[in-house]
Amino acid sequence: MDNLDSALEDVRSAMDNFMRVLDQEIEQGQALAIPEEKMKSMLVAYIAIKDSGRIYLDWAEHYIESNFKPSDDNKE
Repeated sequence: MDNLDSALEDVRSAMDNFMRVLDQEIEQGQALAIPEEKMKSMLVAYIAIKDSGRIYLDWAEHYIESNFKPSDDNKE
């Protein structure tokens, strides 16, 4: 694994950890019976963060592969 792949894996791991913490916050909110509107807001934010994180990681992987890795044309 090269440095770029390793760094991307670090970001992916950090995002996974962040999502676990957000999961815990939502579970805690449900256990504390946070008002329904606040829970809806938390869930909307959770989904947005999860989706944007996934999009960011997918694009980062795409750009690393297409711009920072040797292409088949350059291999001998």
